[in-house]
Amino acid sequence: MIKILKVKTIVTALVLAFLTNACINNSKKERDSAEANKAYTNEYDSFKDLGQYWHLGMQVKPKKYWSIAGLIPKLHKNELGHTELTKGMQYHLLCQSISGLVNRAVDQGKSDVGIWLHDHSEKEAYKVAKQGLVKMGVQEHAQTTAIELVSETYADVDGVKVQVKDLFNGYVLTDIENNPESNTVATVASHVYNAIIVDVRDKDYFDSLGYKMMYDASKKNTQDAWNEFKDKCNNNALVVMPLQTGEQREFAIKNNLFVINLNKKYNDASAGQNTALFDEVLQWLKPGSPIYGWEHGVGEDLFVNKVSETGNIMVPADWMYNLNLTSLLYKSRQSGLAKVLDPKAIDFTEKGKKYVSYHLSDGDNVQWMMNGFANEYYFNHPAADTMKIAFGLPVDNLSMMAPDVMELLFDKQGENTSIVQTFGGGYNYADLFGIKGNRAGSLKQIASATAAHMRQHRIKILSLMAKDVGSEEAKEAYRAYIKANNQLEGILAVQYSPYAGGKGTIYWETNSDGYDIPIITVKYSLWNFGDKNNEREGTPTYIANKLNSESDSNPFSVISIHAWSRFSDTGNSKDEVAENVLGPIIGPGIAKLNASKLSENFKVVNVEELIWRVRMHYKPNQTKKRLELFKNNH
Repeated sequence: MIKILKVKTIVTALVLAFLTNACINNSKKERDSAEANKAYTNEYDSFKDLGQYWHLGMQVKPKKYWSIAGLIPKLHKNELGHTELTKGMQYHLLCQSISGLVNRAVDQGKSDVGIWLHDHSEKEAYKVAKQGLVKMGVQEHAQTTAIELVSETYADVDGVKVQVKDLFNGYVLTDIENNPESNTVATVASHVYNAIIVDVRDKDYFDSLGYKMMYDASKKNTQDAWNEFKDKCNNNALVVMPLQTGEQREFAIKNNLFVINLNKKYNDASAGQNTALFDEVLQWLKPGSPIYGWEHGVGEDLFVNKVSETGNIMVPADWMYNLNLTSLLYKSRQSGLAKVLDPKAIDFTEKGKKYVSYHLSDGDNVQWMMNGFANEYYFNHPAADTMKIAFGLPVDNLSMMAPDVMELLFDKQGENTSIVQTFGGGYNYADLFGIKGNRAGSLKQIASATAAHMRQHRIKILSLMAKDVGSEEAKEAYRAYIKANNQLEGILAVQYSPYAGGKGTIYWETNSDGYDIPIITVKYSLWNFGDKNNEREGTPTYIANKLNSESDSNPFSVISIHAWSRFSDTGNSKDEVAENVLGPIIGPGIAKLNASKLSENFKVVNVEELIWRVRMHYKPNQTKKRLELFKNNH
């Protein structure tokens, strides 16, 4: 009887297994069939909060906002030596502190009016961001100076209390001419004491208005700020900014953040640094915290290394303004899709060609996107579309910090260009990310968040930077990003530094659907080094000669264009250094100059096409299988 029961049990199990497998296979066939009826360009996710948002956005919408004028960057925004109340670094800090405290009061439900720093509004990005406020029903009340705001009395307007001076408890005192670090200390003390920042230059005036000094930072240093206020700061973000700047202070104050300067003297490491303190602060932060700003006069790897190693997110945003209002309620304002190449339109039967793609560097730089990226030198360059430039963009950070500006760039994207997510969560080195903490956990967290941003904005290509693009640690990072995103078609790997340190080598990692995804390293870099060229970096003529002399063993080349380099056109000259004389050729124009010197065997393609051609060349069977999932629109 026992044996019979065992036989019946085995038979039942086999039947159930057969039925289960049949259901799975049928389900997969149905899913594949559904995919086959969908165009490749429709492969993206709907906007949804999947835990990918790390930016500290303003959560409460003001009814109106004041625009504070008088901070025109080209005049005196961060200068010392001025005596007028509305000029110089002292005035800038006053404005930033008012903005931070008032916008914090809005989030706390204590005010219906916010603050916008007006003089940056002539730039297209800020005009678009202000239009975004209008769409949300937030209207500009009026323009005025910070001095008027703290001294005048205003009646309510349309039932909104527009007076803000009674929102402050007093002032924090600085002496930035004689003690530059008092700037940093005062910024932290401002949110602790709910007090505006006033310099010794202007103390008598504010005393005459009846303001009370809440804290004297005039003789304090950054270490003092840490010792006194560490427990009163949030550890979910950090601001790193140089002395003698006022940028990002309003954001730090609004979000109760600690602020640190690395150099104890502006742009000069020889006067001492706060490196030990920086290490301590990074360990105190929650892993995965965004770090806003930048430091000047320091090798970027010296602090980006540290940020990467602790598993935090470096966000270059030193010259960005109004971050509180530009990111207002950003989670509910996500929109915009990148234009992507339909791989079904590629002629894979083409023979005898070498393929080259151009990738513009520094796409992680949020402040650049806000202050001059979408112009005739870069994103809207006349040659951008014909040269099929791959533009690196900080899609993750910009879509959170200024969603209206991100949408603007999607709208302006050329038909033949590519948008590449740069990098995998802020500016970090993938091979160092999280190595001084929970490496696996940090990689999984950032890869998943990056995947969500990419999939929801239809971004198919990811750029990653590593100190050594061929290291096992870098490959571990590639695997994490590829496993997290089965819509990711390829990775561009940039080495720091030289960018072309990978020499064009292609690595492969398998995604969750079983497809091998290429990691293509930069082969050469177009970069102006003055009186010389380096081994794989240099002028358009020098790099063209390198490409023309290559064998056919690897017919695929990603060429990096250094965003800040300029060249001259020397015509038919064979001089490989002459183009380094500074000229008008910049951005996509550099690619055009380089391409004009390539042999007829070369074909310029956008980076998406290059990646598909790489896949078809080296992995034809699985690539054909992937393409069969999508209907042919051509």
